[in-house]
Amino acid sequence: MNYKFSIISTLIIFNCVASDIPEYEAKYNFESEEISITGIRQFKRNQNDYEIRFDASNLIASMMFSSKFNIDNDMVLPKTYDIKIRPKFLKRDRSVIFNQQENFIQSNGQKPWQTSITESESIFDPLNVQIMIRIYINSGFESFNLNILDMEEGGFKKYHFEVKNIETCVVNNIEYECKILERSREGTQRIVKYYLAKELDYMFVKIIDTSPDRTNKLELKEILSFG
Repeated sequence: MNYKFSIISTLIIFNCVASDIPEYEAKYNFESEEISITGIRQFKRNQNDYEIRFDASNLIASMMFSSKFNIDNDMVLPKTYDIKIRPKFLKRDRSVIFNQQENFIQSNGQKPWQTSITESESIFDPLNVQIMIRIYINSGFESFNLNILDMEEGGFKKYHFEVKNIETCVVNNIEYECKILERSREGTQRIVKYYLAKELDYMFVKIIDTSPDRTNKLELKEILSFG
């Protein structure tokens, strides 16, 4: 997956039960140097099947990101991760399958790959990793590491997450107490900041993805339903 879209895009006993994370539907705006687009983001559950999905379109482009997964013993178990982006000059279509039974991950798209995994490795896609982040934060963790799928080369990269401070975030004239979580990786200058609202069970209200040559931002504009 191209870097500019990666923004749209771990075994401990947790005090927070993952299934207690509320479902929601909300309007978000994604902005980069190339495009600004607003769409609907959903987190929904059907028994033990979960999906995070983002659909956006304007006169120039359309985007769809979908992560489907299960949750077992408070752990996210990825199933599929799909991307569809138009028009052709932005095209980054990709479909990823997590085969938990045979321990491999397979990606089909512009650059197909397959990578083996071990039973002890927990690897998350760019969307469902956000559920693991919320579980950690709800459980009071101030720092932790998570493995995120390398969309271009296969395998994964380990990232460090650390709570830096607390700020007031304002969405539609409503104030929220936000924990500012910073994601980094050794050997790179790329920094991702997550703004998580305490009053919304640490739902993401803003994500700012910064590197020396570009900045991408995903920002909550309106909550359509919650819980």
